[in-house]
Amino acid sequence: MSARKSSPASPLSRERIVETALALVDREGIDALSMRRLGSELGVDPMAIYYHVPNKDALLDAIVEAVMTEIDLTADDPSATAEERAMVAARAYRDAMLAHANALPIVLSRSPATPAALRPVELLVGILRDAGLPTRQAVAGMNVLAAAVRGAVGMYANDPAPADAEAQLRTLGQSVSAGEFPNLHAALTCFPTDLEEDFEFGVRALVRGLLDSR
Repeated sequence: MSARKSSPASPLSRERIVETALALVDREGIDALSMRRLGSELGVDPMAIYYHVPNKDALLDAIVEAVMTEIDLTADDPSATAEERAMVAARAYRDAMLAHANALPIVLSRSPATPAALRPVELLVGILRDAGLPTRQAVAGMNVLAAAVRGAVGMYANDPAPADAEAQLRTLGQSVSAGEFPNLHAALTCFPTDLEEDFEFGVRALVRGLLDSR
């Protein structure tokens, strides 16, 4: 793939560097991301990047920030129930992550480290505290919900086409003994699966469990 060259109308900046890095990860995955490759994409000497981003760790933190800032915080309605507010926050996080599923390994390996990246975290902790959870439990609840959303994103990103998924389940169902594995055999008749329904069921159950622990 040919590198996209810089133009005089697009001076090098932190914003442009991060945007290009995230686009590269979206397109080709994290293994494609290196300072040399990023410089090629930007049409600049890789050393020029270091004037705006001091090292690769800072670049990865900036990518996390870029993903987190796409979470729609305006979707929160403080007048809604705590359960619905938490569900809206979880869906918004899922949607932002799905838009950049190839960046999931970066998000999994690095905690938000900038004020912009921390705003969605602040919102969800606040929702749980508003609902009556002590601060430590609110933070723990935020971590549990975030982990559930990231796990769901991994399933979405790797889910095969519906026809392929059904064929896989049929094949597996034929190999599982109803006598030895009655529960799994019954479960394998429940296809095609609906990841959206599974997400709603699982995350809502977590939210209700957290709120019931007050």
